[in-house]
Amino acid sequence: MCYVFFFKLKIDSQKLIKNVSWLLLTEVAAKASRFFVIVALAASVDAITYGTIMLALGCHEVLKLILRSGAGMQIIQCSDNFLPAYAKNGAVLQWLVCIALCLIQVGVAYPLSQFYDNEVLSDLLILMAGVYLLYPMVSVNVFLVQRAGNMRFFSLCNGACITSENLAIALFALLDCGAMSVVYGKWVYASFWVVMFYCAPVKRYGVGFHKSTFMALVKTSSQLFSTELVRSLRSQMDVLLGAKLLSPELFGIYSFSKSAGVGLSQSLINAFNSALYPYLCQQQRKQALAGNLRKVYMMVALVSCVFVAQVIAVPWYVPLIFEQQWQQNHTVVMFLCTMAIPTIFIDTHCNILRAHAAYSQEFYTRLFCMLVAVVGVLSLPSLTPEEFSINLLVMSFITLTIFLPWRRIPLFNQRNKLLTARSQPHE
Repeated sequence: MCYVFFFKLKIDSQKLIKNVSWLLLTEVAAKASRFFVIVALAASVDAITYGTIMLALGCHEVLKLILRSGAGMQIIQCSDNFLPAYAKNGAVLQWLVCIALCLIQVGVAYPLSQFYDNEVLSDLLILMAGVYLLYPMVSVNVFLVQRAGNMRFFSLCNGACITSENLAIALFALLDCGAMSVVYGKWVYASFWVVMFYCAPVKRYGVGFHKSTFMALVKTSSQLFSTELVRSLRSQMDVLLGAKLLSPELFGIYSFSKSAGVGLSQSLINAFNSALYPYLCQQQRKQALAGNLRKVYMMVALVSCVFVAQVIAVPWYVPLIFEQQWQQNHTVVMFLCTMAIPTIFIDTHCNILRAHAAYSQEFYTRLFCMLVAVVGVLSLPSLTPEEFSINLLVMSFITLTIFLPWRRIPLFNQRNKLLTARSQPHE
């Protein structure tokens, strides 16, 4: 009996490794195309325009990450009995969420341009807002692919979409489209996303509305909304604060450093998180999540070794690839790459909480991390990109040292089992 149990755990762990490998391969392939974007933009725009582009993308990504607060996490997590109802009602919820995000981004575009004293910013945000209206066409298909653990299909489609976006941005940048290059790239990405996931090999459940099921989705989504908002603000906090604390030219230099250094580490984190959450949900449905936590954190530690290797390689590849005006910033790149280590541990802990429907605990975790980072950056001098990146790095490791992966995770108790049961609608 014990042998069969551990054999199954071994097979499940191998599946996680296989899914991470697929996602990582496609992420790396997609990020290889990102190289052309960085080179094309660095060659065709000045530091101030580069900073404007990164600020617009940062504001857009804050809202885009909130898409995770819709029905997706619940469709991936729910039991098989509730899947048809969740899929039908989730399609309606995704349309409402995406329409709201489109209107919100249009609404905040002008105030943000005034706050950052950047007129170009509002035009970029308004033109990128429309892409939200394409995502609901295939949202449920994407969630069902992830639920099934079919990361081969997901990663190939996602990699193709990212590669198409990056090549489009690079092409339009070389055609002297300037900051508008990223707008065209976002529309190319969304178009490819719809076409590719429309053909996903999953069962179609259609669109439906049942009040109790829909309200259960809305209730959980409202909890996830605050969590995803805090998470997205934390991930883009350096861009949002840096654009205000640093001069336009220094912010452009910092933005380039982030683009040159964070690409690979962010790809690894995205690949690991995309494969990890469905895996954790599968283990939770089989009541085997507690026994796999040690293996999960061991894998996180191995992934962190890649970040260390990237930090070591930075002084060699930055001067080799980029022009003289950008080469002096390799120390900033090193600091930003190092930040990936606490980030992946924190994300893993939050994925475990979410898989067990401990949404409140995840929210407080995310909020704590964001507040520590914001207070630290605002309290310490940040007059140069080097000082700014050092402050961010210090706050990240302080957060990791204080809190969570090192503490006992209070997941597997009767109270959380009741919370999980309450998150499901009544039949």
